[in-house]
Amino acid sequence: MERFDRYLIALVLAHFIVALVHSTAHFALQIIPEGIDLVFIVGVILIGPLVALVILRFNPPLAAGLIAVLMGASLVYGMVSHFLVAGPDNVAFVGSQSWTVLFVGTAFLLGVLEVSCLLLAIIAFWAAARTPSGPAARAG
Repeated sequence: MERFDRYLIALVLAHFIVALVHSTAHFALQIIPEGIDLVFIVGVILIGPLVALVILRFNPPLAAGLIAVLMGASLVYGMVSHFLVAGPDNVAFVGSQSWTVLFVGTAFLLGVLEVSCLLLAIIAFWAAARTPSGPAARAG
C-alpha cells in the first residue's frame, strides 16, 4: 500500500467522523435535509467515500479517482449550501444556540477535509496510474 493511500484512508475516515458530528448538529438545530439533498448527503458525502476505500484495496487508480470526484462534489455542495445560498443551512443564518458553534466549526472543517482529500486523491491517482501493475517487460 502506498503512503498516499494510507493518508487518503485517514483523511476519508476523518471526513466521515466530522460529517457524522455535523449531521448531529443539523438534527439538534432542527435543520433536517429532505428529498434530493438527503439522497446526496447520504450517498455522495457519507457512503460514497467509504465504498471508494473498499475499492482502494483492489483498484487504487479507480478508487482515488472516485474519491476525487466525490470530495469535489461534496465540497461544491457544502460551499453552496453552507456559505453561498441563503437558507436554513447557511452558517450566517443559523440562530445562536448551543449547537451553533459545532455546526459552523464542522462545516468549515468539512471543507478543509474535502479540499485535502481531493488534492491527495489526485496525487494518489497520478502515482497509481504511473506505477506499472504487472511485471516489467524484458528487453529483447
